[in-house]
Amino acid sequence: MLVKKSLSISGHRTSLALESEFWAALNFAAAQEGKSLASIVAQIDKSRDDSTEKSGLASAVRVWLFHRYSTGIAPQGSARAEQHASWCDKCGAPLMDSVLQRSA
Repeated sequence: MLVKKSLSISGHRTSLALESEFWAALNFAAAQEGKSLASIVAQIDKSRDDSTEKSGLASAVRVWLFHRYSTGIAPQGSARAEQHASWCDKCGAPLMDSVLQRSA
């Protein structure tokens, strides 16, 4: 079920509808990074604006979370992160080619 929340990002109010599992993952990511939920969403929104691949904000949040957690590797700056050379500029997750090269 979609849960709709209102946020203030980049100086304007917006609403975002995500499944509760995505809200939980987004809140966890914000806590891990020591940032507010709104600042994480603003970061995702800015990277979406800078990207040549256009998508809605909810889709961008889901993709960001997918990149962040799909590898099962901790975010940049941790001891495990030091093993990886290439990082996604959008979400801080290791790039798959980098992960595959290191594990080969």
